[in-house]
Amino acid sequence: MLEYFPALSAVPGLRHALSTRAGGVSAGPYATLNLGYHVGDDAARVTDNRRRLAAAAGYPADALVTGRQVHGTALAWATAADRGRGAFGGETALPGVDGLLTAERGVPVAVLVADCAPVALVDPRLRRLAVVHAGWRGALGRIASAAVRALAAAGSAPADCLAAIGPALCPACLEVGDEVAAQVAPAFPAGVRSTADRPRLDLHRMITDDLIAAGVPAARIARHPACTRCRPDRFFSHRAQGGQAGRFALLAWWE
Repeated sequence: MLEYFPALSAVPGLRHALSTRAGGVSAGPYATLNLGYHVGDDAARVTDNRRRLAAAAGYPADALVTGRQVHGTALAWATAADRGRGAFGGETALPGVDGLLTAERGVPVAVLVADCAPVALVDPRLRRLAVVHAGWRGALGRIASAAVRALAAAGSAPADCLAAIGPALCPACLEVGDEVAAQVAPAFPAGVRSTADRPRLDLHRMITDDLIAAGVPAARIARHPACTRCRPDRFFSHRAQGGQAGRFALLAWWE
């Protein structure tokens, strides 16, 4: 049901988890641990899945904070007053937010994905963290470095931060049109790959380069090796499943 980044697991007081498809009650294209209410799954099953996730990860299910993701670059700080926003439905989630930050204990924050990259940023020294949702639009909009800057504005040094980039489409699977490649190439030249048919994007490379430019050392950036489209048995994939798929999560909180 859950996977972890070793570098984040070593941070005192930090808890995090990356969910997989296993361990839930949903069926069909949402089998089994779908965490998204907005994808057409039965809401009662999603609620059951979120409770199972909370029990396995070790946080109160009704404390989770999520945002209504829009493939943008908006960030929001989550505090104890936000506990429960989006825990059991999108109507209470923080609106228009693709990244959540927190510095408080007991405020689990999560992003949901199914081909886009989930990214965690952690300042072990000052105990601050962020989770962001980065598809190609968010990566091009530099949401990762925006999160670094938001942490820096609160006192964190980028060089102190750890970053973890979760499963997403690999370059071979992230086909885009020429118009998208033309947008990305000036900002992230190494993020575009030319092929005989259509251009491809290297989403992990775009995010990594963005983090490094923001001051996060390359040696402190971990990347999950799995491609969601190549491994739809392990993670939900919108592309591999024909546009009908559940969502998995990257979540983190301070004890």
